[in-house]
Amino acid sequence: MLKGAIVGLGNVAVNGHLPGWEGCGRARIIAAADALESRVAQERWRFPEARLYTDVSAMLAADTIDFVDICTPPGTHASLIQLALSRGLHVLCEKPLVLTPDELRLIRDARAESGRILHTVHNWRYAPIIMQATALIRQGQIGTVQHISWHVHRCEPSIAVQSLPNRIDSATRDNWRLDPAMAGGGILLDHGYHALYIVLDWLGEEPRTIAATLEKRRHPEWPVEDTASVRLESSGAEAEILLTWASSSRSNRAVIEGTRGTVRIEDGTLVLKSEEGEQSWTFEQPLSQGSHHPEWFRLVRDDFLLEISAVEPGGENLTMASRCVQLLHSAKESDNQGGKALAL
Repeated sequence: MLKGAIVGLGNVAVNGHLPGWEGCGRARIIAAADALESRVAQERWRFPEARLYTDVSAMLAADTIDFVDICTPPGTHASLIQLALSRGLHVLCEKPLVLTPDELRLIRDARAESGRILHTVHNWRYAPIIMQATALIRQGQIGTVQHISWHVHRCEPSIAVQSLPNRIDSATRDNWRLDPAMAGGGILLDHGYHALYIVLDWLGEEPRTIAATLEKRRHPEWPVEDTASVRLESSGAEAEILLTWASSSRSNRAVIEGTRGTVRIEDGTLVLKSEEGEQSWTFEQPLSQGSHHPEWFRLVRDDFLLEISAVEPGGENLTMASRCVQLLHSAKESDNQGGKALAL
């Protein structure tokens, strides 16, 4: 039985990760830490058999653990990953893995030196409707993918608890997702990371160029964008991604067009149109419903534990996470250059 610790006691941790670890036959959470003493006091009841701390270093020194599950804002990921790897611990980290290519190089070097597993939470890959769409594409039901569109519409960022002490800026005090230092950007870094690992799965080949535009459609007062448009082009296909926090309603839509058919996702409904005819599936939970998804996290958890136990870990998750970090950096650079398509 592996022993783990959760770092960061915000909504994702207590509503997504902690329920996802409950009942696991291969690992259990024995400790947790959060920088805010008020969060530790508020959430103590969720950890009846674990020790809680306000200092991560103190927790790592006091408890014998095998891995950490990092659920803090992205701006803290690089330093926490390096700390955990330097202590010889495996690391499971919320998305995005880190914010910059420089941070990526540092943590990849630390991972190589430690010999431990570094795994990112790509939980949307395990949404039942996404798994079904991916299976249909890989079975060749629509032939070779030629065009992908991915749209995420939200009315506002996901609610976040106060996560750091002494944050006094009124624009970012109530939600770290609006703090550039903590989030790395707006909706591009938040929903864009999910979009990229799914779209890359479906494209089946490396994109050659990326172009992006970041906008403040509804909230010019925010220090981050509320809308992002990204375009990827490979040798034989293209993908268009639209993400917004400026919508009047919540929804998720995707269309994957191939040489022999189309897969369409409309929130909780999937439709396959192919040479054999038309089929549809309805899923209990629409993609736009909820933000924490413990049922998706359990499959991420199992992948992480499997990689720890593997004789020769594959490293596919870290490879994908690294690609997403690089692409997000290139998307921001494209926007800085007026939305110019940049070679990858």
